[in-house]
Amino acid sequence: MNKRERIKSKIEQAAMDCFERYGLDKTTLEDIAKAVGLNKTSLYYYYKNKEDIFIEVALREGEKYISTLQETTTAKDEIEECISFYLESRFNYYTQVLNMNRVSVETLTKLLPRFFELYDALMRREKEFLTGLLSDAVKAGKISMKNPQEVASVLINFTDALKHNVEQQAILKREQNIDYTQSLKDIKTLVTLIFDGIKN
Repeated sequence: MNKRERIKSKIEQAAMDCFERYGLDKTTLEDIAKAVGLNKTSLYYYYKNKEDIFIEVALREGEKYISTLQETTTAKDEIEECISFYLESRFNYYTQVLNMNRVSVETLTKLLPRFFELYDALMRREKEFLTGLLSDAVKAGKISMKNPQEVASVLINFTDALKHNVEQQAILKREQNIDYTQSLKDIKTLVTLIFDGIKN
């Protein structure tokens, strides 16, 4: 790790401590600078704003979480259980990150475009993982499916669309809290519908 990376790492850790303590909205760049022992102007050399720090750290932590989740998922016995567990766990993880850092609907409006731009590579990895699970289940004769890659893509896109839709509705209605309960039910329904049609 070179000097720049070490300083960035310190900034990120200090920022996440501040986000957890005050919430993303109430944390200022001055708070982060003070916590890391730099002046506010120095922070701009590494990050444009606190939202950029949050997104970068959240995505890196997300990658670690997804790797661990994929290992846990492959330990499950039945393919439907694997898929359902994976989709619900990742959905809950992303919503908890926002809740833990007390991200307001207004801040979410700023975060989402940048987040989705950077999230692309991780989403491709997730689709490949689900494709592998489904392909293995087809080879084992547990399910019948012509295109596991297409189904994997639909599963990830659908769950992300559900989450995004709830967040967009909250933004439009200017709601302070986002209720993801129905989205989780919809994910379970989707998985049940798909597996009712493909189980051998």
